Amino acid sequence: MSDFKTHLSAACAGSGLAATTVLLTGTGRPSELFLYFVIGIVGGILPDIDADQSVPIRLIFDFLAPVIAFPVVFSRSAGCSVAELFILWIAAFLTIRYFVRAVFTYFTVHRGSIHSIPAAILFGLATTILLNRVFIFSDATAWAGGCFVFFGFIIHLILDELNSLKVSKMRVKKSFGTALKLGTGNLRITILLYIAIVAMLSLTPDSRTFIATFSNKNYYLHIRFFPEGQWFESLSEKIGLSEREVRIEK
Repeated sequence: MSDFKTHLSAACAGSGLAATTVLLTGTGRPSELFLYFVIGIVGGILPDIDADQSVPIRLIFDFLAPVIAFPVVFSRSAGCSVAELFILWIAAFLTIRYFVRAVFTYFTVHRGSIHSIPAAILFGLATTILLNRVFIFSDATAWAGGCFVFFGFIIHLILDELNSLKVSKMRVKKSFGTALKLGTGNLRITILLYIAIVAMLSLTPDSRTFIATFSNKNYYLHIRFFPEGQWFESLSEKIGLSEREVRIEK
């Protein structure tokens, strides 16, 4: 299994490349790119939340607890005093930070159901719903965010599988096949995963705008992977123009 730093670096590289592609195609606003980049990285470390003492599970629950507690408070703000809202926030925070985490770690096993393709789909759909219903992003932006989490998640699984292959020693570790899989050894949990995916799909926002935008080939036709002329020609022209302006002012 790859270590945390490797997964984090790969998630940063993959998410950054995907966000750059969105920028070049013009399918996303600059204000959205940082969101995509960050949640793509989160997706890249999510699979390791099934390891009870891992860095990702501490980061995820330390982040989710206060973030989710606020919408809980906002939904009950009418008619409540500041003191009552503060108590509600503390209760929601402690419930997520300690109780939900304890339940989660009790029922999960490392390299179990979380390390699977259906889990990647489930987390992607959950992100889409969260961005749309809690943080009030548009349907298309929410779907794009969900795809970034799914993409980062899959990168993590692929790295774990590649780490199971010892090419130099011509052997395969016992862990091979335990990450990039369509189910788990427990049939009941596998069925529950797919039921959860169907349930999540019923809660997701309309995907038509997202599909129409990101499947439109016209957005991708003008992308240049290499410069047609001199490298950094536009940057050189801007520097030269700035130098001429300075000389004129003098």
